[in-house]
Amino acid sequence: MNRREVGKTLLAGLLALGAAGRGQTPAPAPVRIAEPGQLPEVWADLEFRFAGQPCLLVRVPPPSQPSPRVLEAQGVFLTAFSRVCPHAGCTVPLPDQQRFIECGCHGSRFQADGLRVAGPAPTDLLAIRLELREGAVWAVGWLDA
Repeated sequence: MNRREVGKTLLAGLLALGAAGRGQTPAPAPVRIAEPGQLPEVWADLEFRFAGQPCLLVRVPPPSQPSPRVLEAQGVFLTAFSRVCPHAGCTVPLPDQQRFIECGCHGSRFQADGLRVAGPAPTDLLAIRLELREGAVWAVGWLDA
């Protein structure tokens, strides 16, 4: 193989790697979280891990309009999201008594359902796609990714 052929082979390999890097990342493995009845009241929450991240499942009031962030499961409305702040990657605490989550790193503030109230975070906490499988709630993917 001469220098030109080696160069072409290396270039083809690099281009293939670049194309693969632009594709979608594989979906994380589904995780069984809980049964809907384990969250007995609105604003009850449950910590879990998904795709290596700390996350939170929250029972919310029925939404005024359908939302991809909310799953209705056996008459219970649930949402789940990563607890990693989209601003700087800090782990946000659990909701406080007033149902707010305030990131201790830079002061971003979120509602107890993961929706952004104030920055510097540019977006809501990353939502998780939920499914009801055989009576249990499962985390099956990211909604906003």
